[in-house]
Amino acid sequence: MLRQLSRSFIPTLRSIRTHPIFSFIPMSESTTPAPVVAEATAPAVNAAQENVSNTTGAAAATAATAPSKKGSKKVKKMTKKDIDEVLMHDIVELRGHNHWDWDPKTPPPFQNFEELEVTIGSLAQSGEGLGLLPDRGEGWVLVVPFVVPGEKVKARVYRHNWGYSHADLVEVIQPAENRIAKEDILCKYFGTCAGCQLQHISYADQMKFKRQVVENAFKNYAGNYFATLPPVDPVSQSPLQSQYRTKITPHFEAPNPKHRAAGTATGPVPIGFLQAGKRRVVDIEECPIATPILNDGMKKMRAEVQQNIASYKKGATMLLRESNPIIPGTESEDPPKTEKICVTDHKANITEWVGKFRFDYPAGSFFQNNNAILPSLIGYVKQQLHLPLSSSTTSSAPSTSTSESASATAASSTGLNHQIQYLVDAYCGSGLFGITCHEGFKKVLGVEISAASISCATNNLVLNKLSTETTAFHLDDADKIFAHIDFPSSETALIIDPPRKGCSEEFLDQMVDFLPARVVYVSCNVQTQARDLQGLLDRCSAKGLPGYKVEAIRGFDLFPQTRHVEGVMTLTRL
Repeated sequence: MLRQLSRSFIPTLRSIRTHPIFSFIPMSESTTPAPVVAEATAPAVNAAQENVSNTTGAAAATAATAPSKKGSKKVKKMTKKDIDEVLMHDIVELRGHNHWDWDPKTPPPFQNFEELEVTIGSLAQSGEGLGLLPDRGEGWVLVVPFVVPGEKVKARVYRHNWGYSHADLVEVIQPAENRIAKEDILCKYFGTCAGCQLQHISYADQMKFKRQVVENAFKNYAGNYFATLPPVDPVSQSPLQSQYRTKITPHFEAPNPKHRAAGTATGPVPIGFLQAGKRRVVDIEECPIATPILNDGMKKMRAEVQQNIASYKKGATMLLRESNPIIPGTESEDPPKTEKICVTDHKANITEWVGKFRFDYPAGSFFQNNNAILPSLIGYVKQQLHLPLSSSTTSSAPSTSTSESASATAASSTGLNHQIQYLVDAYCGSGLFGITCHEGFKKVLGVEISAASISCATNNLVLNKLSTETTAFHLDDADKIFAHIDFPSSETALIIDPPRKGCSEEFLDQMVDFLPARVVYVSCNVQTQARDLQGLLDRCSAKGLPGYKVEAIRGFDLFPQTRHVEGVMTLTRL
């Protein structure tokens, strides 16, 4: 979809407001050097992406004055939106209960930068480790990055919240048997760069972790219906675990104007990605999860920035994106020959190939960044769209006939479900799903609220030589997203691929009014996906409607070595 960089952080999740407001000690920048790991098994990562943040909440808050103590600093008061609710669920599960006695006016049970030894009990959905300190603060929890459950570690505290504190990893005292050896880790920056969280564990263990993330999301945010859901399927692996990212956004800070004026600004400016636990840039020469063409482009970009650094009054975020344009003179070949290039202008055109389909879009807009897994993801979505409908759905459809039932029976051999004749691609963006999944439908309609996205999707329709009579893209307001859809709902499938914040309340209301026979919900944020499922089923129940059956839930690993997992959920109308 043509969404700007809106997928970087997990948003505050509405309807999960179970925790009161508490005070916390203000964030202090961590000062920990690279951690030491016993028996030479230390972490070491890199990464560059809009999905790089290690944390999922913690925004700025209103300041207040702390109790008068020597060396005390201002204490900030948290509001509900500042509490990291996803992390809170993980902490509650570790502690075994959802309340602990701690007066918010009382300081945490240790000081900033105090070093503590703790055994890691579990991994949070952020990829960070959680360690319980039962003898501190009625069971305080430390949140420590780059660790493995079961390890005993030394950590240095740098930020406090209600009932838990964030800490830097100082040393792994007793490494877990399944920790990846230092020499086998992909990136020399791991443990410093904030981009990757999981390079220190095997890919098989990453898949187990991400499957648990998906399951926990539905347990925590669709709890009213969790017992009725099918088991979460194993996560579909990425064909590439490194060199897969087709877009990176390194950044840098310009030299301090005072130092520049005084002539004391010396040395090259760090150009790279944010440091874990800090608001400073790590100088990154190469990112192992980026494609080779992007790493070549980053070398040139770094040299150009250093050469022209005096012209920058402020820092900047750079864009490097892989494009695969057709080589001139080969347009008539089937398929045409292409070349890989690195694009740095956010307004320039990008050409991406997904199987036989071509997609053009502006470099600064959104498109999936792991091309290697897209054929698998789209193939699964197509399969789910054409699953046989339940008997209750087909019997409720006024157009169902004996011949249609026979067609449905034959669908198992063709892979198509002829009970579903129409496809709606909501949040269609540049038309990825509407175009790649068009086969087997009488008509396909993509809907978006962005005029630029609709223009791009329509252009891609022409590039792929699809009939505009059977496939089209339509611009509509958010509160009228289904207004121009005249397909019979009992014969219509709906694809949803919203931004990280999930579906709007207005969209869910309209979806319940329309009630498509099949829904395939693709999400880059499984927490909001689960929340939307509960919102959808609650709305159906409130209107006395049978609702939907969840056929399947599966994760796709679009971002190996990181905590992120894409979720795909299939629903059938009852």
